[in-house]
Amino acid sequence: MLSKRDRSKRQTEVFADFCELSYCALAKKASPCLDQRDQLEAQYMQVVARYRDPDDVRAMPEMLALALSAISAGGTDFMGEVAGQIGALDAGLGQFFTPYEVSRLMAEMSLNNVDELLGEKGFITLQEPAGGAGGMLLAAADVLEGRGLDIDGQVWIEAVELSRSTYHMLYVQASARGLAGRVICGNSLSLETYFSAYTAAAPVFIAKNGHPFATQIQQVRAAESIQAQRGNLLAELTRQHIAAAE
Repeated sequence: MLSKRDRSKRQTEVFADFCELSYCALAKKASPCLDQRDQLEAQYMQVVARYRDPDDVRAMPEMLALALSAISAGGTDFMGEVAGQIGALDAGLGQFFTPYEVSRLMAEMSLNNVDELLGEKGFITLQEPAGGAGGMLLAAADVLEGRGLDIDGQVWIEAVELSRSTYHMLYVQASARGLAGRVICGNSLSLETYFSAYTAAAPVFIAKNGHPFATQIQQVRAAESIQAQRGNLLAELTRQHIAAAE
């Protein structure tokens, strides 16, 4: 279907536009913030404006429906495989397609203490600092679901991807697979966040479990409070010392 779209554009360009349109549509529906929804709508229309033939734009939802059907069924890294086949990955950025079977094997080996983690909180969190198109997260979802976990109520993901175009693929696949969490376009090394979006399943998880990092947030706030108290005490002692010297 990509080859039938605007012939003045390369397949990789059409694919990138398709991923961006899909991201905007899904993220807008999932966003709890009016400002973000408006921004995503404007971004969507900017991509639409790149196409002169309305039929090219009308074909995008049909393509998205096919992608969502394949991704939601599990067992595949749909976007990653397509990107690899048409040459949309950037080797200069270290982007190479990892076959789903390899990702699945790695997920099986890594997620061998799920029951222990579930016993502590009732849910698990997954951090992916170099998300790519989401292949590892999709494999993890399949493994966890196969072990009886409810992936929208017992699994929370935080995934980071540096490349904007690959970030769009990552968000679409995580959202389509039903994973709850936040997908971030940013730099895991510098800890910069450029922008982010919650998946559609995020509210389901939060309604059931509360904030996934509530304990950590409380610990940080408690440490900050203690530090502030120490600072106030030191300031008061300093003031008294100066007053006594005078």
